[in-house]
Amino acid sequence: MAIQWYPGHMHKLRQTLQSTLPLVDVILEVADARAPWSSRNPLLSEIIGKKPRILLLNKAELADPAILRQWQEYYKVHNKLRTLTISAKTRANLDRIKGEVHQIAKMKDSQRIRNPRALIIGVPNCGKSTIINALARSHKAKAANQPGVTRQVTLYHAQSLDIYDTPGLLWPNLEDQEVAARLAILAAVRDEVFLPSEAFSHLYPFFRKYYASVFQNRYKHAMPEQADDYLYTIKETFNKSDLETTTLMILNDLRGGKLGSFCLEVPPHA
Repeated sequence: MAIQWYPGHMHKLRQTLQSTLPLVDVILEVADARAPWSSRNPLLSEIIGKKPRILLLNKAELADPAILRQWQEYYKVHNKLRTLTISAKTRANLDRIKGEVHQIAKMKDSQRIRNPRALIIGVPNCGKSTIINALARSHKAKAANQPGVTRQVTLYHAQSLDIYDTPGLLWPNLEDQEVAARLAILAAVRDEVFLPSEAFSHLYPFFRKYYASVFQNRYKHAMPEQADDYLYTIKETFNKSDLETTTLMILNDLRGGKLGSFCLEVPPHA
């Protein structure tokens, strides 16, 4: 069953972008470094056309470094994309963003007088507003650890760079259940849209394959074959009222980095 979560402001955003795109030099596409494929909007290329693009894999401090390196190589070889792994929280590689944007803008117009203009875009809760605040060294852009906080396109001045902030943009039908589950685990989709237990169950085989020891160290139990059996055991151990509450505890630990660094997917053929 396809997950339907496409608030009205997202439809209006697509229309607004068409009038904003001619004003900018570069697109800053932000994805979550823990899901470098699933947190990218597949409709973005259609929306932005041939506008120059830089892919920013944000929240790199929370991502599994070995798998993240595989994704960097994958995009370098297969997509020919300028890709930066960054952390708005620790400021890792943030200074490189301005350098890359200025380089692209200069190639477009070497006699430019005004600041380069970038449009930052990505799925909900990938950290767009936090990146802007870090670049501008201010707290002008609203940021929160939940989807749907930014609701309109807004222009911010980040010293030598002007940035248009946009609301998180999803696509109308999340037909791939594993992609939807990854977005739910990363809080790009609200918990009431995709139940935490369903999201966790979809990705349980992946966690069991790649991070079984991490889960065992945190929750003191080995991971059996079935997700429900595991959740029931954790529920009893931690005296939770039901499986949804139990799963939400685990997801909050994942989202907050309490299980260490992780990724939710590996590149094809990895």
